[in-house]
Amino acid sequence: MKFESLILASLFAVCFAVCALVMGAMLTITPSSVQLAHADKAALIVPVAPAS
Repeated sequence: MKFESLILASLFAVCFAVCALVMGAMLTITPSSVQLAHADKAALIVPVAPAS
């Protein structure tokens, strides 16, 4: 019974540590800026014709 309790306690500690590391990584990440529209307005007005 002592061996099973030790395994269970160590499993809990490992799972808690992994969960804490993943949560910390998700909360401290700085996402890159998302570009929803084209920055170049001329590319929207004058599309490039396909070369034939």
